[in-house]
Amino acid sequence: MKIMTIIFCGIALAACAAPGQGTANTPQAQQYPSVIADSDARRQAAQDAWKSLLEQFNLSGVKIELEPLLNTPRGLPPEAQGRIKISQRDGPFGEIEAKEALRGFIESNRGLLSGDPKSAALNLKDLSLVTFTTDQSYYQATYKQVSYPFPIAEDYGELFLAVSKNGMLHQCRSTLIPTLELPAKAEVNAADLKARLINREFIYTNIAGIKQSYRIARPEEIVVRDLVVYPKRESMKISIHLAYPVEADSGMLWTVYFDAINGQELGVKQHFVS
Repeated sequence: MKIMTIIFCGIALAACAAPGQGTANTPQAQQYPSVIADSDARRQAAQDAWKSLLEQFNLSGVKIELEPLLNTPRGLPPEAQGRIKISQRDGPFGEIEAKEALRGFIESNRGLLSGDPKSAALNLKDLSLVTFTTDQSYYQATYKQVSYPFPIAEDYGELFLAVSKNGMLHQCRSTLIPTLELPAKAEVNAADLKARLINREFIYTNIAGIKQSYRIARPEEIVVRDLVVYPKRESMKISIHLAYPVEADSGMLWTVYFDAINGQELGVKQHFVS
């Protein structure tokens, strides 16, 4: 099916408009699913933007490590930890002041955190603060991206920031993704997906490193969960799917992701250590 006109809104957080499947900043009219494609220009723009920020804090020559394809920060290099001030306010920061300073840092650096500095504005309403913890020295905040009508699967759509109590940034990780228009509802029958896992064999290794297998034999072992946004990473792109997570649970747990539009199997996640 044809996907509606797609656009990106700023960081990869707010939906705006441009046609069909393409890169995060140069979409082209094609079919579902939409794709974030690798781009030398996007990578360079992200590195240049981080270079500009780091130079403001006398960190010339320090290079940020970026997530492949997303161009979001994978983490602060050791040389930059504790040397980037996130607010003009002098510390110490209480919890309320720290949360406000973090919001200001996100707003001021929307392009850096989205991996696309040339895109439109980040809208803070598209992030939800899900955890905020404190210890003697640091505040740690995790935000989830809520710009889609469905949760984002796997480890995508998250922003983690850690700051000292005097307002210095110590860690920054982001897997925020562009907000693309997806179909509003599934087209495949969830019951059909459940049936596809009957007699499915899962291979794993036990604690001794010996290969084992488990076959799903009963419908009662299978549960279809609510729809999610599933970013599927391939060699040079990430495709964005509407998907059903289907759980196979018999004391051990696997999740099989199926595309909710065409029924394609997208990936399998094992939830136990073997």
